[in-house]
Amino acid sequence: MPLDRTRPDSPTINVGFTWFPARSGNPQGTIVAIEGGPGYPTTGDSSRTQYQAMLGPLQESRNLLLYDLRGTGRSQALNCPELTAYPGQASGPVFAQVVGACGEKLNDTWKYSDGTPVRAADLFGTANAARDLDTVLHRLDLAEVDLYGDSYGSWFAQAFASRYPAALRSVVLDATYEVVGLDPWYTSTITTARSAFDLACQRSPACTRPHTWSVIEELADRLRTAPATGTAPGLNGRAVTVTVTVTTLVDIINNAASDPGIYQALGAAAQAAVSGDDQPLLRLAAQSITPGESLPEDYSRGLYFAVACTDYPQLFSTASGPEQRQGQLARSIGQEPSGAFAPFRVPEWLAVDAYTNAYDACLDWPVPTHPADPPITAPPVVSPAVPVLILGGDLDLLTPPQGGRHVAAQIGPSARFIEIAGVTHVTAMPDTRWPALNACGAFLYRRFIDDPKALAQLDISCSRTTPPIPTLSSYPFTLNEASPALPAPGDQSSPTTLRAAHIAASAVADAITRSHYLTGQTDTGLRGGTWTYTTGTPTTTFTLNSVGWVSDATVNGAATWNQDTGTVSATLTVNPAGGPLTTIHATWNTLDTRTPATIHGNAGGKTLNATLPVP
Repeated sequence: MPLDRTRPDSPTINVGFTWFPARSGNPQGTIVAIEGGPGYPTTGDSSRTQYQAMLGPLQESRNLLLYDLRGTGRSQALNCPELTAYPGQASGPVFAQVVGACGEKLNDTWKYSDGTPVRAADLFGTANAARDLDTVLHRLDLAEVDLYGDSYGSWFAQAFASRYPAALRSVVLDATYEVVGLDPWYTSTITTARSAFDLACQRSPACTRPHTWSVIEELADRLRTAPATGTAPGLNGRAVTVTVTVTTLVDIINNAASDPGIYQALGAAAQAAVSGDDQPLLRLAAQSITPGESLPEDYSRGLYFAVACTDYPQLFSTASGPEQRQGQLARSIGQEPSGAFAPFRVPEWLAVDAYTNAYDACLDWPVPTHPADPPITAPPVVSPAVPVLILGGDLDLLTPPQGGRHVAAQIGPSARFIEIAGVTHVTAMPDTRWPALNACGAFLYRRFIDDPKALAQLDISCSRTTPPIPTLSSYPFTLNEASPALPAPGDQSSPTTLRAAHIAASAVADAITRSHYLTGQTDTGLRGGTWTYTTGTPTTTFTLNSVGWVSDATVNGAATWNQDTGTVSATLTVNPAGGPLTTIHATWNTLDTRTPATIHGNAGGKTLNATLPVP
């Protein structure tokens, strides 16, 4: 492909894709998938597996084209090693200089045939990527494809559909946001967060906290003057020293957009911290905030900024030089209402990791040298002849439902927005870590592809029945602070034994959640002890050794988790300080978090029969 389509003497770049023909040998059409970021390769191993799982039975009758946008994956991924190696918070003036140096590198990498540099920092935007895909579809002789884009991929899909409607049979925008009229402040994130954390708790049978967000507000006030610092269990059994500031809390909240584990834990961790127990918060921060390690190796940080600094609206003029932009940004911040991001102050919120929102990261990006090339030049966003399914989760803080509604209104009657309750960022791509959450999105996607013209009649009942994230009510410090399991018929146990049953099940559930984040197979308990896990197909086995969910009791034993069926089965012993040894057998289902766990066992010769909200 020509790097610079405005010059006939432009150097070329390679673009790549992976092609999966319909398994039946008799294809009824082709699905084109575009990954988000920007910067994630569609052809990457993880993405490929998820796209194939999303299609499911559609793979029999549909070809699948996984296409890498220019600058990602097989399409000449942009490599800026300084960004990859950057050790600190990805925001602020020093980081902006590193980003700017990446842009200057792009300006000096390619040359025209006369030897002059291309200055390519503004040539990796969405419009050029759309032109590339159109060329590829023509060369492959593919017509009327079904285009799926998630996150930035959905932003790209809007641009492609606006420019090349004749190439499309249908469009699916999953976790989308506005190309036209995008708010450079991204205030919908904080407005959604204020209700989303409360919703997650209210839906979970395990969570009894009435107002989660008010506790988070209290924590923000505390951290502003007294950051939390201490040693906490890091991932893979490594103890780490962690400091949680108000800026750290901003990052954790934003990370909840794609991480149900934060919805599960933050409210309880905040409550513990404001009550004097920082350990759960420190551990959550170590789990969620890991500079330089949270992005996969095949992610192109350079492409992320090449798009963000070219296409996304900024709080300053990109046509101005870097020396003027800083003053423009300061004036914009000064004019923003002080309570816009409450409980956070405006500068606190804008210090968020730039890979979430690049508020100040583009300050030193090179001034564009080519004519303006916006993703969409004129309405319509999508031709009314092309059916458009728009999906969004109501717990998605990165691309909140508000954006999907706006895009549907911009497109008109040929589009339908469906909000799925209890789901975070990207609804239709199955996630083996949280398999219950994306079942509805994948179902709606497949039914739509079967018959796009029947979009108005699509059965969306599943959008209201996603199993809730099992949200923690508290992190008890001692056994006596733990909520007791609920006695069932035939129970003879004491309140202490019922509390022991609760912490035993909680220790197993915690290990299951933590295993999603590990690169090894060993970790430590919240308050001591160790556990290991081995992964099978489809069953994962956990072994707990003196794990401390509370400070004065330990949990030992084994558990299995069948990821296909969701069944958890655990046989455990709890050894409370000064209390009777409790032996329990607990079962629950991670795909059905509304049905309580059942617990049977014995303590001091007395029978334990109880139930418990899924931990």
